Amino acid sequence: MKIKTSQAKIGQMLVQDVFSMTNQPIVNKNTILNSGHLRVLTRFQIKEIDILNESRTNQANTKHDKPDQVAPPSSKREEKMTQVKTEKEQRSFPGMYLQAVKRYKQLFTNWQSGSAIDMLDVRQSVLPVLEEGSNVPREILLLHHYATSADYIYHHSIAVGILSTFLAKKMNFSSGDCIQIGLAGILSDCGMAKVQPTLLKKSGALTTAEFDEVKKHTIHGYNMLKKIPSIKEGVLLGVLQHHERADGSGYPLKVKGSKLHPFSKVLAVADVYLAMTAERPYRSKQSPFKVLEMMMKDQFGKFDHQVIRALLSGLSTFSVGSRVKLTNQEVGEIVFIEESQPTRPMIKLDANGEIIALKNRNDLFIEELLS
Repeated sequence: MKIKTSQAKIGQMLVQDVFSMTNQPIVNKNTILNSGHLRVLTRFQIKEIDILNESRTNQANTKHDKPDQVAPPSSKREEKMTQVKTEKEQRSFPGMYLQAVKRYKQLFTNWQSGSAIDMLDVRQSVLPVLEEGSNVPREILLLHHYATSADYIYHHSIAVGILSTFLAKKMNFSSGDCIQIGLAGILSDCGMAKVQPTLLKKSGALTTAEFDEVKKHTIHGYNMLKKIPSIKEGVLLGVLQHHERADGSGYPLKVKGSKLHPFSKVLAVADVYLAMTAERPYRSKQSPFKVLEMMMKDQFGKFDHQVIRALLSGLSTFSVGSRVKLTNQEVGEIVFIEESQPTRPMIKLDANGEIIALKNRNDLFIEELLS
């Protein structure tokens, strides 16, 4: 839906790149607008942008009692076209994702007020996006563009559910377990509703005492869920253990190795990957492929290697001929991929035809797949 830039609001999503006499976009598509983006658009004098239309189109007035109540044929056609476009956007993955985040925020606010978790409501709110997201790895690579630092916790919960479902499918869990793992991902941070709201909104680094308070969210979440008859044990343990680590360095109980539930091993990888790629008040978002490499190298021994392999194989979906954008904003085409280093291919740059080997460039990563 095209709107005047002056009418744009924080939290809306761009569906088209925005250019201004530049080869590279000044703001990328799938970006959730914040105050900084709006300032950039204003400074570059961008008059119009294309955003995702989240609102539902009202039904046309069908009363024809008076001649002046009948819309002109052209108006009806435009109204019908707008309605069709709105419905298509709502059925798209970004539309489904944003609706799920919006609904989760409402549920989370209710939990903060003391309401019990209604699993039927949770399932109805998130199952469509879990099923859709688990089938589109390229969309998962874009999840870090959608999150905003202000609403990070709501975006993070939905994204962990989506990625956990995707990983479970890659690892050949049963269809029933895939859904349960996805629900565990969605609910992994439900215990944050029992943490002081001021800590959730704090923009600076937490003190040791504050971090100890936040770490209790896994136990809070377990206690919120354990009295619900329909909750599976795997979901309970996934929520409780998703910050535990295979080497015993995690929390809250320092459980390790074979004592970790399989669900929690999947959630742990999804949680860390998404936390590292997302924009935070104290850090800008990072390249998904940079994070993949960091998790493989720096976190060795902390995560289940089968889950890490599933993440790597599931998200490294490019092949020779794929077009990519790098972290320095240059665009090019992949010309060779080494099996031993799938995230570090050789790329021919559009700008000058130079071929660069990412394995020799520690400062450069793939930012986004373009085709």
